[in-house]
Amino acid sequence: MPIRRLAALALVLLSPVPAFAQSQPCGAELPRGSWIGGSEAASDLATAPAPTDRPASIPANGYDVTLFTLSAPADVRLEAAGRDGTDPLIELYDATGALVLFDDDSGGRFDARGEIALETGRYCLATRSYDDRAGQADLRIGLAAHPALTPGSGGSNILACTSETAATALGAAAIDQLPDGSAVAFHSVAQVPYYRFTLQSRTPLVIRATNPRADPYIYLYDAQGQLIDENDDHNSLNSRLDFPEGLPAGSYCIGMRALSDASQPVQVSVAAMSSQVAQQTLFSTAEASPPADGSAYPVTQLGPLETRLSRDASVAGDAIWHAFTMDAAGRVTIDATGFGSSDPIVYLFGGGTLIAQNDDANGTLDSQVSAWIGAGSYTVALMQYHGQPGTIRLEIRRER
Repeated sequence: MPIRRLAALALVLLSPVPAFAQSQPCGAELPRGSWIGGSEAASDLATAPAPTDRPASIPANGYDVTLFTLSAPADVRLEAAGRDGTDPLIELYDATGALVLFDDDSGGRFDARGEIALETGRYCLATRSYDDRAGQADLRIGLAAHPALTPGSGGSNILACTSETAATALGAAAIDQLPDGSAVAFHSVAQVPYYRFTLQSRTPLVIRATNPRADPYIYLYDAQGQLIDENDDHNSLNSRLDFPEGLPAGSYCIGMRALSDASQPVQVSVAAMSSQVAQQTLFSTAEASPPADGSAYPVTQLGPLETRLSRDASVAGDAIWHAFTMDAAGRVTIDATGFGSSDPIVYLFGGGTLIAQNDDANGTLDSQVSAWIGAGSYTVALMQYHGQPGTIRLEIRRER
């Protein structure tokens, strides 16, 4: 699964919406949305005799947003059942904009389901698709006592980890103060769903959760309970989060779910990256470009671009890099075409600076960028959106 930052939420959801939805009950940084009952007065779950169902139309790289209120504390159930292959995820925010619940597959199959005790107030339910593609889902929002839409998976939901959340300490001191800069724990998710650690200074980090039999899904929260990042299936069924540019000093919490067997022990580790490892991680995730000559990271030399360059590459979790040169300024178009189930992403760098990137061009899963560039050396990175191995054809054309 690709990495998703919460900052993208506001950008996607501040688009025009119907007049009746022009309120922001979940904070200035969070989305406008539609009241589940058509108006705020008709959207009080605490007095609802039955759950409310509505279809959700999820845009690509975006969210469907539903608003509701509670006039009294209540146990609430929130569900999203995907249609036509959509794998929905749900995120629940309170009136301050704080994330209070996240769920992926607790509804069973690929459906999302969250059950939580909520206080009086206003809430926003944001629904998106796992792969960020456009999709459709059926929503049911109601009390825990109401009939459920989904069968449920038997697993527990992940709640945001705040300073009040019970969590097991990782390391006897701050991670960056430990002799080897790392801490490890080995418990089942059923025993320990949350771990807490601290940093004394900004530190590049890698966080891992390992045991394919458990299929761990990890989430990282800051001291205020805001979700920083999440990952599932970085390598096989194991999860990993990389922060090569470092996390600032402070307290952090790792939340974890087991998508297969919560009784299986999972090794959870937090380790400081060396500067060399941090640099290599930036290159492998296409967050920075390696030198075009391949001196710091593998780069395939394609030579000068006269009319057309083409190459097939086997791409899995890490970025695959290519380099080409231009003898004069001109427009180039770069296509990344996947074979089979491949879903390519392409990046173009020049002089160490990202010039353009793209995923899903022209209504397909293939990618394309076009840019006017000057004479010099350039690098192109290819990645798979889902991180699974596959073949991608890279074609670079010089437009005349």
